[in-house]
This record gives sequence, C-alpha cells and structure tokens, in this order.
Amino acid sequence: MAKPFCTFFAGPNGSGKSSIYEKLQPPGEFVNADEIAKTLPKELEGSARQVKAGRLAITRINQLIAAQEDFVFETTLSSQHSIGVMERAKAAGFHVSLLFVALDKAERNVERVQFRVADGGHDIPAKTIIRRYEASFSNLVKALQIVDEGVLMDNSRRTPHIVVAIKNGKIVARSYRTAHLNRRLMEIAEKALVR
Repeated sequence: MAKPFCTFFAGPNGSGKSSIYEKLQPPGEFVNADEIAKTLPKELEGSARQVKAGRLAITRINQLIAAQEDFVFETTLSSQHSIGVMERAKAAGFHVSLLFVALDKAERNVERVQFRVADGGHDIPAKTIIRRYEASFSNLVKALQIVDEGVLMDNSRRTPHIVVAIKNGKIVARSYRTAHLNRRLMEIAEKALVR
C-alpha cells in the first residue's frame, strides 16, 4: 500500500506560498488557516478570528493524519507547531514533502503583504512579518531533517526559482546563482544534512 502524502508549503508571510500552491496543486486536502478564517462568522475579529481558524486547522490536520489521507498544509514555519505536525505525519507513515518559499529580505515580504491588503487580502502587522521571517529560517534546518524531500525556492523576482532540492537526506539539485538568499538557503540545506 502506498504511503499517504503530506506536503508543507512553508515560508514567511507574503512569500507567495498560496500563489505557488495554486499553480502546483499537489494531492490532498488543502488546510490553510487563512482560508478557514474567511469562512468564520463576521462577529469574530482580528486575533480571535485567527486563533479560531488556527485551532480548526489543527483539528482538521489531526483528523487527516488519523485517517491516513493526503493533505497539504500552509505554514509560516515560524513556530514549533509545524515541526510537530511534520513529526506526527512522519511517525504515522506519511511521505512528507516541504516546499519552502522565501524572499530575499523581510522588507520585501512586508511590501507584498501591503499589496495583498490593497487587493482585498488579509493584513499582518509589519513587526509580526519581520519576526516570523527569521523564525521561519531558524526552523528550516529541523524541518529539512524530518522531511523525505524538500525544495527551497527564491521567489524574490518575477519568476521563482529552485535554489536547492533535497531527497532522502541528499542534495539532488542546486542553483549556482550567488544572490544572498541563495547562499543562505544552501547553507541551511547543508547544515540540515550534516547529522
């Protein structure tokens, strides 16, 4: 019997995770707290809305893991919670994949979120985006040590590009561009694979 699939679309707020998901649409139910928040009653506002959506997302992920059903989870990877989900899915026999999408600097993430808000999307305070930016990179090492395969992408320019691809603990593809973000992602990948 084939393993169920769990795919994580991870990266700081405003990096383009949802847009890339729309293009790729890997198998499984898409669990996204932002999308869940849109379905909640209007009376719930601000952080209460996000907390409720987050709890509902966690509940749904736990159900999907228990049922051994494919799923896709979008996360900033800025907390240990996502690492815990990866570990639980892996322990439950899932094939765990990670697509990490990043921009070259947190200020660009703030700008992209502002564009999203101007287009009717949800807002996130700049301080939160900047804090989560570094936390996402910090948690990436641990995430790469858990997953079966990972792809790290630079989405700073018009066209995203793959910086490094990892499968079963080995780098299987890499970009030789020398931009700061590319070097940073490559260093993280190499650090994750040294055990």
